[in-house]
Amino acid sequence: MQNASQQSAHQALFRACMKDAALQGLALMHRLVAEAANSLARASAMGHDDLERKLLTEASRLLAKNEPALCEAYPQALLAEFAQAIAGDARKPGTLSFDSLELMGDEQMQESVDQMRLQQAVSSQVEAELSELNTLLCAVQGLKTMPADRSPLRPEVFVRSLRKIVKESPVALPVQNRWIHHMGQALGVQLARVYKDLADNLRMQGVTPAGFNAAPMREAGSPGQGAAHPGAAASTLLNLRELRRLLAGEFDSPDPADMIGSARGPEFSMTVPAALETLQEMKQVDQVLARLRQRQWSGDVVDVTGDTSVREVLRAKAHRPGQALALEVVDLMIDKIASDPRLLPPVQQTVRELEPALLRLAMDDPRFFSDRKHPARRLLEQMTQRSLAWESIEAPGFAAFIEPLQQAVEVLLSTRIPGAEPFEFALTTLEEAWGEAQQRDRHHREKAVRALLQAEQRNLLAERIAREFRVRPDVQAAPREVTAFLVGPWSQVIAQARLGEGADTDDPGGYAAMVADLLWSVQPRMTPANAARLASFGPAITDRLKLALATIDYPLPATQRFMDHLQRLHELTIRAAGTDAAKGAADARPVALSTSMSREELEAMMGEGGDGDGDGGEGEHGSWLAPTEVMHSGFVETDQSLSPQQVFQHTQPGFGQTRPGAQGQARSSVEPELPPTSLLPGAWVEMAIEGGWGRYQVTWASPHRTLFMFTSASGKQHSMTRRLLGKMLQGGSLRLISDQTVVDGALDAVADEALRNSLDVKL
Repeated sequence: MQNASQQSAHQALFRACMKDAALQGLALMHRLVAEAANSLARASAMGHDDLERKLLTEASRLLAKNEPALCEAYPQALLAEFAQAIAGDARKPGTLSFDSLELMGDEQMQESVDQMRLQQAVSSQVEAELSELNTLLCAVQGLKTMPADRSPLRPEVFVRSLRKIVKESPVALPVQNRWIHHMGQALGVQLARVYKDLADNLRMQGVTPAGFNAAPMREAGSPGQGAAHPGAAASTLLNLRELRRLLAGEFDSPDPADMIGSARGPEFSMTVPAALETLQEMKQVDQVLARLRQRQWSGDVVDVTGDTSVREVLRAKAHRPGQALALEVVDLMIDKIASDPRLLPPVQQTVRELEPALLRLAMDDPRFFSDRKHPARRLLEQMTQRSLAWESIEAPGFAAFIEPLQQAVEVLLSTRIPGAEPFEFALTTLEEAWGEAQQRDRHHREKAVRALLQAEQRNLLAERIAREFRVRPDVQAAPREVTAFLVGPWSQVIAQARLGEGADTDDPGGYAAMVADLLWSVQPRMTPANAARLASFGPAITDRLKLALATIDYPLPATQRFMDHLQRLHELTIRAAGTDAAKGAADARPVALSTSMSREELEAMMGEGGDGDGDGGEGEHGSWLAPTEVMHSGFVETDQSLSPQQVFQHTQPGFGQTRPGAQGQARSSVEPELPPTSLLPGAWVEMAIEGGWGRYQVTWASPHRTLFMFTSASGKQHSMTRRLLGKMLQGGSLRLISDQTVVDGALDAVADEALRNSLDVKL
């Protein structure tokens, strides 16, 4: 195990390597342009078609003209890709999405295929150099292994970045395509050179290769993550063209043989409402499901004997190409989901058990693939996404989740009623079974959301008011304690008044006008006459301040600390004025205020919610919540201690302390950031909080994304500022489990498989 100093040194090396890789993008692009220029010239000289020769010549001319812009853009594009690769973002820009495939044109599909071909060509040319570099990256991270397709420096990152900046260039599409083709031909050799330079630099820094080899890259056409379950057949029909036809409904024309079951559909409508009514009366899932079993219609039953699988029987019964393709897609999708290491074994097994029911559905209802609201798809999403709340089968609440789910799947397997209705009923039944805790959590969450919305609105307005205070000369000349008070609590008071009901004036409550009185009262020098006025006026100021702070429920201890300090300032000012009068103005000297607060005292006076090291996002004092808002939302203070973690986790793709650039230095323009705003509601994370690790779902983010709320399976809530979230992401005390639904990820993997199967197919 690495000690703390070794971890710190290795993290710095990792960040430096990312920065160096981005900087090398400049020289890399210069070399690619030079190679492409030569290649274009050769192709033009050898061409037989006059139009093509002219196009190649024009592409070469424009390439030389746009070289500076391309060289400037490439490192920045690499940085954005590095950040997403480090963050474990599965939905990279420019990659193929299952749900978007239906809307893609032929040209877009062909571009995806061309990009995949280029990635494969480049990968084959850099395999040795990348493997060596990955062993060194493993070493600096203290890891035994790192999958090559998780490396932030993998070839596809460089390929995507190249295509991105070319596609954004102000030239015609035919010119862009020729740039990509000719630069792509040179990319493999030049990228191998970059990998070798990066590896040499790490060795010069004393890094030795890890004791274990990095995991190899996935071969083209392989089934992806996880081993295929027994009986899974190799893809034969699946490619982008056929998959798009399936999603577009081009295979939906009815077949006479498929109409038999549809005529019997009404029998289900007679059984489901009765069972649902019983459920509402009894609230007992097992009894409802038992009644459904007794009432179900036994129609076109698929008999399976011996080693014959449901898949094989249904494949033999497929009358149309679309049915066979639908079976293949379900098979591949279920394999991806059931092999997902984030799912607990009982959930994986339940997903596999559900496959026959989904196969039968896909034969008759391909809307399952194209309609995100299809009951079967929603059921699959609910059972997989909810299961991410538990890290082990022994965790409290998991048994109450899995038992009704297993019963519902058992009924779906034995039911032969065609169409989506059985899945709709199963989903409704499960939601009823899980609903009591959901209703309780929803009530608490709504209360927390109201509190956080109010806090964000007030904080944003308070920060604007504070910025106005900071530029005022009289505020800048005030004691730092008073300045901190004005840009902190008092800005909150003014903001709360302006947001309050009936606040139809520029200065409701007169709180902004009180600033001049407060600043006057803390002048270091006063005439005897003004000092006499302060003696009678000072208590009134403190009383008004106390009443105003109560409007935001400001903590009484913090309020009292500032009032005591203000009273001492007043006393010193009055005493100084008396001393000046006795000595004469000529001999008068400023009186040192010996009551200055330490930083700790100043922060205590400000209350526990503020943090004074601004990041330019939330404002200099971050977000402050009143005690009642803290209570309702489980607010976590921003000064929470954080512990660093490793970047790559074998089954926990996510965030880590990986942002390039040495700590304490000014941020470089070539350092990728990992914005916490990339966490969207629905994402699951593991978080070190309250002395241990727990699993939480992002259940809410404020409109301006300055506040986030997390909820555990038990309904426990925590909210935090964007700044704390960023610190936890970078420090490793919060790591991402899933920022995309398991089902969406599996379907995107199906689209990726179709893409790989399309490399040798004319679309």
